Amino acid sequence: MFRTKYLSLIITALLFSSAAIAQNSPVRGEVRVKKQDGTEAPVAGALVEAFRTDVDKGKMPEAKTNKRGEFTFVGFPLGQRYVLSVSGPGISPMIQPEVRAGMENVVIIVSEGDGRRLTEEEARKAAKTDTGGAAAPSGGGESAEQKKAREELEKKNAEIMAKNKKAEDANKVVNTALKAGATAFEAKDYDTAIAEFSKGVDADPAFAGSAPPLLNYKGVALQRRAMATYNASSDPSARAAATPKIKADIDAAVISFNRGLEIIKTDGPTSGVEPARLALTKTQLLSNLLEAHGIGARLVPDPARDGAAAAVLDEYIASETDGAKRMPSIIAFANNMNSAGELKLATAAFRKVLETDPNNVDALAGIGLALYSEGSMTAPPDKAILQEGLNFMQKFVDTAPDTHKLKESTKAIIEELKNEQKLAPQKTTPPRRRG
Repeated sequence: MFRTKYLSLIITALLFSSAAIAQNSPVRGEVRVKKQDGTEAPVAGALVEAFRTDVDKGKMPEAKTNKRGEFTFVGFPLGQRYVLSVSGPGISPMIQPEVRAGMENVVIIVSEGDGRRLTEEEARKAAKTDTGGAAAPSGGGESAEQKKAREELEKKNAEIMAKNKKAEDANKVVNTALKAGATAFEAKDYDTAIAEFSKGVDADPAFAGSAPPLLNYKGVALQRRAMATYNASSDPSARAAATPKIKADIDAAVISFNRGLEIIKTDGPTSGVEPARLALTKTQLLSNLLEAHGIGARLVPDPARDGAAAAVLDEYIASETDGAKRMPSIIAFANNMNSAGELKLATAAFRKVLETDPNNVDALAGIGLALYSEGSMTAPPDKAILQEGLNFMQKFVDTAPDTHKLKESTKAIIEELKNEQKLAPQKTTPPRRRG
C-alpha cells in the first residue's frame, strides 16, 4: 500500500479543516546597519513592523531586535504576504517586501540616519513601488556617503522586488492547485490530481518551499495511477497491453521524486524555508522514491531504473531517524524486491532491518525465503546460502505467532531442506549494528 504521508496531511488538514488554511510558520531574520566606513554591525532595539500586503489592511504584532540584531515573529499565516518596516535610533527606515510564512533567514540592511519611523501608509506605498523600500531621511539632507549607501540599498531592494514580482500570483496558483489536486486524489481521479499538482509546480518551479512537496504529491498520484492500471488488467493479455502505461507512470514518479530532491539540494540552503521543513520533505520524497523503485521492480522491471535502488535505500536510511516509520518502509521495499527476483538487494534490505531489530519476524521470514530462493537457483544448490536461509527461517518459526501468514509455508520449506538437503538449523548470529 502506498504511503502518502505528506498527501494525507494535506487531504485531512487542508481539505477538511478550515483551521489548516490558517496554519502559521515563523519568520526570523536580522537587521544590520552599513556604516559610512563600509563596515556592518547588528542593530539592537530596532522596531520591526509587519503589514499585510496581499490585502489592503492587517498588521502582525510588532517585534524588536535583540542585541545581535535578530528578530522573530512567532507565526505568519500560510499563504499571506507582508512587508516588514524597520526603524530605530540612528538608522534610516527600510522595508523588506514579499515576506511570507516560513522565511527564517531574512537579512535587512539599513543605513545610518535620523531614526524616522515609517507610517503604515508609507510602508505600503514603498512596497508597491518599483524602486524598493528605502525611505529618504527627513530634514537636513544627507551626505554623499549617505546618499551612496542609500542608493545601494535601494538597488538591493529593487532586485529583491524584481525577483519576487510574480511571487504573489504564484502563491495563489500553488494554493489553488494544491487544494484541487488533493480533492481529485481523494476521489481517485488521478489524472486530474497529477495535472493540478503539475500546475502548482510550474507556478514556482525552483522554489524549495513549494515545488518539492508538490512533486512529492504528484509522484504519489502517479504511483496510484500505475497500480490502478495494473489492478484493472485482470488477464495476461490486458496486463501486457497496459504495461507501457504502467511503466511510464512509475518512471514519471521516480523522476518527480528525484526532481524534488534536487530542488531541495540546490535551492533549499538559500530559500529562507525552515531547515526542519526541508528535511521532512526530503525524507518523505526518499520514502516514496524507495517505494516507487520497489513497485517498479515488481511490476515493470527496468535495469536502468532498478540499478539506482540500492543508493536510494542507503540515502533513505540516513534521512529517516524514526525507526517506527523506517522499518515498514524498508520491509515493504525488500518484499517487493524479493517478489521481483532481485534477491541480493532484498537480502541486503532485510539485513538492514535486522541490524536494528534482530527479532523482527517479517524481516526474518523475508531474508530466510530470499536466501532459500537464491540458494536453490544454482545447480547443484548452494548449501551455504541454503543453510543461512534455514537458520533465519527457523528463528522466524520459533518466534512468529501462529497467525502469521508465512508461518505454515515456511515450516514446509524447513522440512524440505532437512529431508532433501540434509541440513539442520543453526543458531543465527545477529547482523552487527552500525556504529
